[in-house]
Amino acid sequence: MSAGVTPSSTQEYVSDKYTKGFEVFEEWQLHRYNRESYLGHPLRTVQLGMRYLTLPHYFGRVPPVRLWLRRFGGPRVSPDFACVGALKSGTTDLASYLMQHPSILAPITKEIGHGYPQFWGPYFPTEHEKAEVMRCTGRALAGYFDPLLHDLPLIDNYSAARPDAKIVMMLRDPVDRAYSHYKWDLFLSTKDGLRAMSYGKTYADYIDYALAMFPAPPPPTTLPSMPVLGTGVYANAVARWLEAFGKDNVYVVTAEDFFADISKTVRGIHEFLGLPAVEPVRHHVLNRNPLEFPEPDHVSVARLREFYRPWNEQLFELIDRDLGWNDRQGLCAPR
Repeated sequence: MSAGVTPSSTQEYVSDKYTKGFEVFEEWQLHRYNRESYLGHPLRTVQLGMRYLTLPHYFGRVPPVRLWLRRFGGPRVSPDFACVGALKSGTTDLASYLMQHPSILAPITKEIGHGYPQFWGPYFPTEHEKAEVMRCTGRALAGYFDPLLHDLPLIDNYSAARPDAKIVMMLRDPVDRAYSHYKWDLFLSTKDGLRAMSYGKTYADYIDYALAMFPAPPPPTTLPSMPVLGTGVYANAVARWLEAFGKDNVYVVTAEDFFADISKTVRGIHEFLGLPAVEPVRHHVLNRNPLEFPEPDHVSVARLREFYRPWNEQLFELIDRDLGWNDRQGLCAPR
């Protein structure tokens, strides 16, 4: 489990429309990771494709035909708030819990993937749907959810379109995040990708190369726009969000606090958004890497602790809060 959470044996979990897309993605990606040919499993491939086309909710790319059909549904709303974070920081789990609230309207996908509001329309509910939620619950807020903490077009364009928006920001200890990033990159890589490269063989090789090259371009990975080290340097991006939306309209939560007490964190966000607090219904951790990898070596972890220390201090000063990351010795339970 993420961030040290171990559910009790009596904990019940549910699957809802906001979690089904992950089952399809994981099955597809496992076939790809294991180099299984879809031509060798035509029936399974067709079944998986049909599940993908008919999902009630996505967390990434939406089938073009679904978006095309949504253009005929009437005027669409713009998001009243955004939930952002860095890649592999727990934003998927947090988003899925926020979407459970009866007064929050979710887009058809958790990750639209870009910061240009003028093109968001087909992804969001209609004005009629928002009015119906308002009628039934007394409040209605549409949310935008994406791990685009560092995306400058998103910050600038969204603040220009909705300067009154509220921002929920999910941050994770950057040392923990870096290890999760490495594992995710291996999971997504092709046979000629990171797995086949000398600096992808071990975590020590990967971190040694990244530290040696910083701030030059990162190693060629599956996630070229999200470098493993730079993604965990939060201070500059956070400063930009605070400047664009105002400190009172930005609510910072940490992955560590979230996974330690999901209910408390989610209910606190409800209150920040001006909604009545609603108890979230627990589900399994989403977007968790299904593969097992060796634990990170202590030397790499220590080197990363020293690398991120000054950046973390800048962040703590910005938000007037010490998140305790610089006092840790190892990792939390990695995802």
